[in-house]
Amino acid sequence: MNKKTLQQKLATHFGVKTVEGITSIKMVDAEKRTVEFVANTYFFIDSDQDMLVSGCASKSINDRGPRSNAVAKIKHQSDHVLNTKNVVGRFDLIDERNIDGMEVLYCESHIPTTAKGNDDLINYQEGLYDNHSIGFRYVNLVKAVFNSTNEIERKAWNEFYPLAINPQKADEVGFFWVVKEIELFEISVVSYGANELTPTIGSKSKRTNEKIKSNLIERLDELNVQLKSKAETKDERGLITMEILQLKQIITDLKLIEPSKKDTELNQPSNNDTDKEESKTINPITNLSKNYK
Repeated sequence: MNKKTLQQKLATHFGVKTVEGITSIKMVDAEKRTVEFVANTYFFIDSDQDMLVSGCASKSINDRGPRSNAVAKIKHQSDHVLNTKNVVGRFDLIDERNIDGMEVLYCESHIPTTAKGNDDLINYQEGLYDNHSIGFRYVNLVKAVFNSTNEIERKAWNEFYPLAINPQKADEVGFFWVVKEIELFEISVVSYGANELTPTIGSKSKRTNEKIKSNLIERLDELNVQLKSKAETKDERGLITMEILQLKQIITDLKLIEPSKKDTELNQPSNNDTDKEESKTINPITNLSKNYK
């Protein structure tokens, strides 16, 4: 059961969700080099007990969609890797519409005429690219609880439960989250659907997790240098900013992974001063990443 609080969800820097409940790919036109697909299904309660609802991405689409005047528009990437090498295409259209009786986030993307673009187009044609996932941040959500004494939670349940594609998911735990607005950063083609950004990197070894954190700090430092470089285009700077948000989320997830006492008692000094020093080494991550909110 997902036990995150409202504050914890809103503190998510960069989350991902995969399309569920409907076929992702709708059409591939090799001559026009365009791909049409569904990026997410609304009113589907996922493994995070989240139900994204119609209109949740409308502000992002207006502000940073393909028809906006924004420089750093919503990106079509692969595997949520936020760099120029993993750009798949350029969105010509992103909107929210009804397809096959379901409310969805719909996209049309143009695949460039490059060697990588040709490979990506073939992968779409051959069905190797058959799943998509969104990279986002929560902006506005409310908890819906069955027979709650809280009027807002009870009203949310009564309003949105009848709209759920899979209401049994809410019945199992007696609540779900109604996600009314997200900040949509990018949409990725992925090999497998997943509702978690961080791979299985949790280790029982504290030393291993500290090494991962060290690598993340090094990457943040590299991105900081890139952001200060005038050689970077505004478009590339947008991708760098999104990657920083992504790294912040991975760091946050790592902090939640606590190695067991049995596995760490030999490696972890009992001196309280050591714990304080450890805390100090983590703080620069937060301080550095504050510049990119």
